[in-house]
Parts: sequence; C-alpha cells; structure tokens
Amino acid sequence: MKSKTLRLISIMMVGWNTFPTFAQNFSSSSNLEPQPTADRVVPFHLSEKGLVHGKVEWGADIAWFDENNLRRSAAFMDKENLEVVRTSFQPTYALTDGDLHPYQKDTIEARIAMLKWVKPDVKLMLNCDHPHVDPWYETNAEAWAELIDVSTKYYQDAGYEVVSVAPFNEPDFGWNQWIPGSQDGTLNTVQRKNGFRKIAEELHKNPRFDGIRICGGNTLNCDEALPWYNSLKEQLDEGNTHQLAGSFDSFAQFFTTVREDGKHATADEMHNVAEAMVGLEYGLQTGIWWGSAEYTRGEFCKASHGERLAYAEHRPNWTAASVYRAPDGKVQAFGGTSERQAVTTTYRFLSKERDVFFDGHGPQREYVMELPGGAPGSYQNGQTNAETVVNITWGDDVQPVVEGTYTLFNKGNRKLLDNHNGSLTTSTYSTGKKSLQWYVNPVDARIGGAFSYHQILSVTSNQTLDVLNWSMDEGAEIILYQNNKGTNEQWYLEYAGDGWFRIRSRHSSLCLKASGNKVIQDKLDETADSQLWRFIQTGVRPRVQDIDAPTGVKAESHASSVLLTWDKADATDPTYTVLRSENPEDGYEIIARYVADTAFVDNKAEEGKTYYYTVKTVDASVNTSPASSTASATVAPTDALVARYEFEENVHDTTLNIRHGAMPEDGVYTEGKSGRYALSLDGSAQYVQLPTNVANHAETTISTWIYWEGGNNWQRVFDFGNGEDEYMFLTVRSDDGRIRFAIRNGGDEQQIDGERITAYRKEWIHLAVTMGEEEVCLYLNGELMASSKDITLRPSDFHPLLNYIGRSQFAADPLFNGYIDDFRIYDYALDAEDIKKLADGTTRICDTPKDEPGTFNVGPLPADRRLDVHYLLDNGPERVDFHIYDLQGNMQLTQRGMNGTTTSFDVSGLPDGMYILKARCGQANDSRKFTVRHP
Repeated sequence: MKSKTLRLISIMMVGWNTFPTFAQNFSSSSNLEPQPTADRVVPFHLSEKGLVHGKVEWGADIAWFDENNLRRSAAFMDKENLEVVRTSFQPTYALTDGDLHPYQKDTIEARIAMLKWVKPDVKLMLNCDHPHVDPWYETNAEAWAELIDVSTKYYQDAGYEVVSVAPFNEPDFGWNQWIPGSQDGTLNTVQRKNGFRKIAEELHKNPRFDGIRICGGNTLNCDEALPWYNSLKEQLDEGNTHQLAGSFDSFAQFFTTVREDGKHATADEMHNVAEAMVGLEYGLQTGIWWGSAEYTRGEFCKASHGERLAYAEHRPNWTAASVYRAPDGKVQAFGGTSERQAVTTTYRFLSKERDVFFDGHGPQREYVMELPGGAPGSYQNGQTNAETVVNITWGDDVQPVVEGTYTLFNKGNRKLLDNHNGSLTTSTYSTGKKSLQWYVNPVDARIGGAFSYHQILSVTSNQTLDVLNWSMDEGAEIILYQNNKGTNEQWYLEYAGDGWFRIRSRHSSLCLKASGNKVIQDKLDETADSQLWRFIQTGVRPRVQDIDAPTGVKAESHASSVLLTWDKADATDPTYTVLRSENPEDGYEIIARYVADTAFVDNKAEEGKTYYYTVKTVDASVNTSPASSTASATVAPTDALVARYEFEENVHDTTLNIRHGAMPEDGVYTEGKSGRYALSLDGSAQYVQLPTNVANHAETTISTWIYWEGGNNWQRVFDFGNGEDEYMFLTVRSDDGRIRFAIRNGGDEQQIDGERITAYRKEWIHLAVTMGEEEVCLYLNGELMASSKDITLRPSDFHPLLNYIGRSQFAADPLFNGYIDDFRIYDYALDAEDIKKLADGTTRICDTPKDEPGTFNVGPLPADRRLDVHYLLDNGPERVDFHIYDLQGNMQLTQRGMNGTTTSFDVSGLPDGMYILKARCGQANDSRKFTVRHP
C-alpha cells in the first residue's frame, strides 16, 4: 500500500495562539484540541460540596528584614487573609538588667513599624534570627529563654498578640546556635536537641507562655522533621518544618503525625504553593510565606477558606495540583512544585459535569497544565520554583484569551497605549501607526516562580512596560524599559466584564491607569474607567458603541444535535456568541464564541431535553450586542448514526452533527478500505481525539475497519473514558493475544474476549462492538465472535470525556500501529444483520433515522472542493433531482443523480457558509443543511 502525508483541514480555532477574533466555529466541538498524556488527572465536580479544611491561618514573614515582602504579601493576599506574621528575637547581645540591648530594641521597633502594612490585630510568631550569637547565651538555656521572654513582652507591650515562639530555626542545618562549639561546628545532633529541649522546658515554666505555643523542630530538611519533633514533642505544642530538602513522604507524614498527636501543625517558611496544597491535604493549620506572596499564593490563600473540589499529587516528582471554590464562588486550578527538587509534571484538569473555560480557553472539559522542574534526582539543578493559578469560569460573559499583537484601548480617555519615541503615553488611533501596537503574551513557564502573568512589549522597540524604580507606591509612573523579565515588568490580567480587563502588576498588584497622557499604577478602583483596557486587533479603529443583536434566530432539531441559524448583523467584522439555557429563568451560558458564520451546530444537546438559545453580535472593537430573540428546540430520542469518520484526507465527522476529531500533528493517509483513503497511525505519536460527548449513550454500536501492522499488547482501536478508573476500550491484542472489549466504572473491569489477532495481522478486518440493553456483542468481519449478558456497565454510567481512536487511557500502553477506516458510532445497538451489512459494504444505515422516507449520506463536511451526496429512497424511482440553496433561498447549484448512487458536486466556487441541499425523488422531498469551508 502507498501512503502519503496530507495536511489536515482543521476547523479548530484559527489563531488559537492569538486573540481569536477571526476564529471559525461550526459546532460545539470546533475548538477541540488533542491533549497530551498527563502524569496525573485532576477530576472535579462543580455541583458537589467540596472539602472544607476548617480554620487555616496564612501569614507573611519579616524575619527576612524586607518591608516590600510584607507589603506585597498584604497586597496579593488581602489584609484580612494575612492573619499571622513571623518575626524574630535576636541573641546578638546579652541582656542587661533583664532588658534588651539598644540594637535589639531598634531591630524589633523596625519590624513593628513594618506591621502598618497589615491589619491591626495581626498575630505574631517569633523565631530566632541570629547574625551572630553572644557568648553570654552559650550553655545558658535560662538566658536564652529569658531573651525570648523579654522579646515576647516587647511585642505584647506594642499591642500585638504572640501566639507561638520557636527557640531555634533550622537546627538540622548546622547553625548550632548557642551551644558551646557552635563556632567550629563540632557538636552532634543529640547535643543540639538537648539544648532545644532545655529551652522549651524553661519557657513552659514561665506563665507568660501559658497561652503561647512552643514550636519545633523547625527543620530545613523535612526528612529530619519527625526525628527532631519526636525527640522534643513532650515539650512542644506545635510541630513545624520547612521543605528545602527531603522527600514528599516525609513532608506529608510529618503533618499527619503532628495532628494525630493533637498538636498544632505549621510550615513557617513556605517557598511554593505546592507546600501549602500538600500541607492542607495532611493537616496543616498555619502556613507562612518566605519572601512574599504573589498572585498565585494570594489567590490560594483566599480560595482555601472555601471548598477544595479536587486534589492530586505526584510524590516522586514533588509536585501537586488542586481545584478550589473560594467563598465568593470563584473557581480556580492551582499547580506547584518543590522549590529545589521538582521534576517536570503534567496535570490534566477534568471538569466531569459541564463545559468550562480555563483562563478563557473553551468551552471545554479538560486542560493540561505543565509544571516545569529540574533534572530528576538532582537538587536545585534547573529548578524554577514554578507555580500557577488558572481561572475556571462559565456564564454569559467569559474572559477572552489574550495572546498575540494588539492595540490597548483605554475606556476612560478612549485613547490607545503608545510608544511615542521611547516614551509611554496614550494617543488617538492613527491608521498604520506601529507605535500603537503591542505584543501581549503569557510569560514562559520557566520565568522563575509563578507564571500566571503576561509581558507587554512594544512592537517598534521590543521594550516592555516597567514600573519605574520597582515602586510599590500608588501613582508610580509606568515606563518603557529593556526587557529584563523582572517582576516589575510582568502583569496579570483581571477580567472586569464586557471585554474590559484590569492590567495589574506582578510586583505591586496595583492597576495600570491612564492619567492624562501618562500611565501610572494605582490601587484598585472598581468605578474607575481609566483602569479598564481592551485588547483589540491591530488595524481596527476602536470604538465604544451600541451594536444590534442578530435577527431571525431559528433552531432545528436533528438526530443528536440542534442546528441554529440567524441573519447577518450590521456590524464591523461581526462574529457571534451563542448562548444556551435549559431554563431561561436561570440565565444563559456561552456555548460558542467567535462564530463567523450565521449558523452553528450544537452537538452537545442531549436527547429529551428542551434547550433555549440566544445569539449576540461582537464587533471588531469587542463591543457586544444585547441578546437576540430566543429560539428553542428539543432533540428527540431516535436511533441514529451520531458520528462517522471516513478519514478522507481529514478527521471530520461526516454526519450533520459535525463532531470533528483532532490530531496532535497532520494526519497521514493511505489507500482506504471503505473509501478512497484511510488513516495511517504508526504507533509512535499519532492518535485521534474525539469530542467529549461522542460516546455518552445507554446503548451504542462502534464499528470500524482496521489493518493492524503488529506490535506490543494493549494497542487500542478506541478507548473512551475519564482516566484509568473509568473507560471502555477495544484492543486488538490483550495480555493473552485476543481481541478484547473491556469496560470499567471505578470497580472491577468487565470484559469480553474474541479471537486471537495474530492470524489477521496485515489484512483489513471489520470490528464492531454492540452494547444493547441486555447484551454486549463483539463482531469480526460481520460474524459474532463473543457475547455476554454479564457486562452490566454502559458508557452513560460514567459519561466518557477523554475519547481516543488509537490511544489508551493508560500512559504506558502503546499507540495503535496500522490503518483505520470508516469509524462509526451509533446511539443504539445494531442487530447482527446490520453488522453483517456494514462488513460486506451493503449497508443502508446512514446518518438519519431509520423511519424517514429517504436517507442522505453527505460528505466530507465541511465541504471544500467537492460534496458527495448519496441519497436512497426505498422503492423510489431511479431519478433524483438535487438543488443547493443559500440560506436566503437563492439557488446556487443543481444536478441530476440516481437513487442509491453517489452524486458529486463541485462546490469550490461557493463562498464559505451554510447551505441547504434539497433532493426530489418522485413525490418525496428531503433536505439537509451543510457547510462549505475553504482552508
């Protein structure tokens, strides 16, 4: 057989990596993207009550003497969520008459002065900060305890509540602190622990500490956390560790043990949101950020007071991920890594119940997050301390994806951001003026730390927006500067609705604001139009104006989908947003955006439900119209072919449901069995991903032709599921060499085996699985191989969302090696006679209900150069007259054909859009709508 490589004609979003104003959506699966195999799956249910952690305290650190760390933490966490601050005592000078040295007092006063940036009733935790240790403390546990007592009183006299004190900080690191020999590092761990214990004993004798926790062992390496804690715990009220070295197992077990002992569990130097996520999973009660909290950490602190909807971890890779619903209802996905030990990990977030948008990408069910790490098994080699947050949204107004080249239009002064000879200003629009154009792109995941940010660079100079002098102050000027990728040159985009964003600094959390002709940063003001910006495609003269809603909206039910049509709106370069509701009283939600045609197929409509639809116009300036009038439709239960992939140079569904597939790379095609071409899969990288609802049926038939080239066990013909616990698959060779169909829904796998595949290697065979109400059957070349009434599970029990041809749910299983042709999915169980007809090529089972007078088979869809029409009317005359009309009723093409044969139309001259195909055969009249799309 000869193979050739052909470029797929894709109807996925044009410009997925740019602002998708010119994207094309034909159906609810048009934005399908093939997702890579992920290391872990994070499934979540939006309707379910999540886990509530209980009382959790988050805090910031001023032991590291840097005011900006505290200011930034307060800005990103919000003051009310910053409940505790870690500060210090210093054994740098001996006490005199029971009082601190002036240097120690000045240091405490300086730290107290920093607390003006947090709420007045913030609580304090004290630990040891010792640039050097005065000899007076050596061998003198009473003196060390007295220092803690006097320092604690100093903070209390200033009006602050001290809730915890820690005699040492990271004693496992070898600081040796006050014990004799500390300067030459000769003391062993046992001696250091004895010193720690003696200080804790002294503090417990002091009534001041009756309501204050004594904290330990404060280890740097979490592998040392339990040995230190267990040795000291009789004198401790609080267990504490850091995670700058050590295993995931040790970190998790530490918090579990501390809570089981009835003591307070703390991590007072968190370096990454992963530590917070893992800590909460195993009992953390207080977490303090080392350095400062930025956007990801701040959002996590707020979200953690709500409900945790999902959690996943990868212990060998030292990474974690989660989904939270904050008290205000915001839903977010978080991912993070160990600062010094992580290995690159991918997490697939899977929305089990409904389509959502992930930072504007969607509507879709899955989102793969890659968290970069360093070299496996190494320490700090290539680490970036990566962490991120992704907003999960839905509704009638969802943020657009921002990535590409734009003009930035300010709502307040109606001007555009401008690089005027190297100075940042705002000015009016001028056609072709390059200084108005900006590259706005997400930062690289390896930029260092959090990567939920964008950079904004001038097209003319490649300089970036920069907060002058790293200022944290309101009113500080924004300038253009060389791109050093500093935190003052990165921005997070906060959607404010109606196409407007606030642009907020990674460094200060303040908002970009047009002030006269200058640009400054300022505190959030929800009433200030000067803080609102739109990202508009270059070449568009921005206008804020009212535009008209579409008219003539109609909804037409098909088998397994609804076709919507409307009249073109009078607007500049209009696209359309389609909204749907099952109950208009509860509001409408977006099911498609950037639809360029005046027609759309909702192929995610479910049988037996009534849906209400409305459409909005969006113009080139991102102005949105009111909603159109409402149209409704109900998908009637019927037996139908719901998806068919003929692989005629593409992975398109040739039924009217337009459930197109997607591949990670351009497809390779070879001589076909059923048609002209078949899909060639080489077992190395290629597979087809199908839409999320393609196989969600109580009964089903899946049939296809395959040509297997051989290879390892467990290659999948198809695998539809939600991961390793929920799936149904057909493999050409199981562990015993047989063709096997298997299905699982969290419990035991149910399976049925057929013949050994070896005898059929390198030849075309037809395989089919039917799942009826009572029986599951497995067919080979039209003949029954095996059947079972013991298989009780059906795909509708677990609603498969991750649907593949040629790929498994299990990452370790090989991809399919061979050819696949005419892959069909029905929403009912075909009988043995129908399966026989599929195998011998005499089938009349097409994509319409069986009881209609005439049956169409139309493809490929969308059509490009040709449209093949097979029309069959049982007992009808030979002649069929075909006519093609546009949606305004104007005839475009006409042709005569024969009943039961294929007639081809040359549609290369038809403009892109939706058309009506009508067939007249004797007294019968039938029609179908189809789409023309030229690449």
